[in-house]
Amino acid sequence: MTRMSAADRREKLVAAAIRVMTRDGVAKATTRAIAGEAGMPLGVFHYAFRSKAELMAVVTQTIAQQSKAEIDAVTLSGTTDDPFDLVVGGLCAYFEHVVAHSDEHLVTYELTTTALRDTELEQVAKRQYDYYLEENEKLLSAVAELMGFEFTEPIPVVSRYVFSVMDGLALNWLARGDEEEARKVIELTARTILGLVRRPAA
Repeated sequence: MTRMSAADRREKLVAAAIRVMTRDGVAKATTRAIAGEAGMPLGVFHYAFRSKAELMAVVTQTIAQQSKAEIDAVTLSGTTDDPFDLVVGGLCAYFEHVVAHSDEHLVTYELTTTALRDTELEQVAKRQYDYYLEENEKLLSAVAELMGFEFTEPIPVVSRYVFSVMDGLALNWLARGDEEEARKVIELTARTILGLVRRPAA
């Protein structure tokens, strides 16, 4: 039998954790349940991850990376010279991932609120949002370079603004639906973002 590498064990346990959390909720995602879902002995879990908190952080990053890949494919493809179309396309890519994978995105909100109420997990929520914001900053910088403009406000502030709007919009849609109205909010957000850019001085 082929021996599974540590990286493969971690990947399999993360996938199992996402399945358990989307099916049964975060509260029922015990280490035993996750190991069982992965078809591994419980001891393997503790070999692969130092703690459940570490696993939760990786779960949120894994879900975020999936949506980020789709956003990057739209915004960095160079298929449009229109800044509005580019920004709307990137925001829509994120929102469409939420719509297509609503259960997984619900898990990320559950993880946040669970972590904020548990002293053993309190750093998970911070690490989760630090990761979101850092990746968003990288994307904003790349888009600015691609389109040849600069932001009139510090990129970390713009990143936090954009993410706050889209994070809130995703939760709003999960709670009440209305996809058509959500897309109008995306267009409004794109216009607001473009109001924060300028061409650099020659």
